[in-house]
Amino acid sequence: MDAADAASPPTFTPRPGAADPFALRLVRELPHDRGALSCCYDPSGRYLFAGARDLFVHRWDLAAEPLVPEPQPKAKTPPLPQAPADSRLPLAGHESWVGAMQFLADGKHLATGDFVGRLIVWPALEEQPEPLFSVEAHQGSIRALATSPDGALIATVGNDHAVRVWSATTGEKVLDLVGHDCHVYNTAFHPSGQALVSADLKGVVRHWEIPSGKLIRSLDASVLYTWSEKYTVDVGGVRGMAFSPDGSLLACSGSIGEDRGIAIPGLPRVLLLDWATGKTVRELQGPVADTGFAWSVVFHPDRFLIASGGARRGGYLWFWTPDAEASFHQHAFAQKAPGFDLALAPDGLSLAVANHDGVLRLYEMFVEPEPPEPPRK
Repeated sequence: MDAADAASPPTFTPRPGAADPFALRLVRELPHDRGALSCCYDPSGRYLFAGARDLFVHRWDLAAEPLVPEPQPKAKTPPLPQAPADSRLPLAGHESWVGAMQFLADGKHLATGDFVGRLIVWPALEEQPEPLFSVEAHQGSIRALATSPDGALIATVGNDHAVRVWSATTGEKVLDLVGHDCHVYNTAFHPSGQALVSADLKGVVRHWEIPSGKLIRSLDASVLYTWSEKYTVDVGGVRGMAFSPDGSLLACSGSIGEDRGIAIPGLPRVLLLDWATGKTVRELQGPVADTGFAWSVVFHPDRFLIASGGARRGGYLWFWTPDAEASFHQHAFAQKAPGFDLALAPDGLSLAVANHDGVLRLYEMFVEPEPPEPPRK
């Protein structure tokens, strides 16, 4: 931590009318009977898509009139609006849990990946979407996927140590990138579209040139990895990854600490790497009491970062500015369910979290306008 970080607590001042993390509030729940793993909004913000521990991609129509349950006796807070049953549409085509998804640049097609290595592209906004194509992309789990800024390419990574790039229109394999020696957990396209990064269990980040597929360099996020003597297993890895909108920073999220393990998780961390130099410029951390992984991380257009995560003892959202190591705000999920994925709404004023307990939770983060004064009599 540098002197400036140590001298004063981090601050963030929201712009008038813009996103305000301090106003974060839970406004809606979309329940499901299986643990949620992934989520994303369509570019219009009307639909929320999610993958879970079943064989479907689930689509909720957020424009459907929500149902407000009857208040329960002795309840301390009013019930949250619930999605009507007919607002959720399951899309069939996968053969295992759906843990990765992202929209293409056209805003109409959704790419999804599952735990047996199948990649599917859907015309997701149609009334009854059917797969545009389905590809056996990996031997074993697709751990993450990314779509290129121009919408022409889809990158997938998996447990077979492979990084592959596919045509988003035909499903044909364009590139097979070799360079990792363990499970590859994450991938992202640079906003310029001229680079792809992939990151693995041991915290090795590879920078590939697009469209040639040439390996340019390796970046170091190995602080997010350790060997657990207690459990005799590799622990950690880059669990979340995102570029800043201007492409100058790369965020890699995960966990640090020698006590990391299946039952005793470490401390959530987000590494900020300078894209030009490849060096770590800051290590973002939450409060000491927060344990587990930072499973997902995103950059907000208003230049702050949001991560979701947690462990068995609870789940959290953390908020940072890029120039301070300590979070300026954090939110503990009342349900104590880790947040495995995080999606920012297109307007930047709302977000969704895919929670371990199977519930998709929707939050707003803006200051509600004051109600108008009643007219004077």
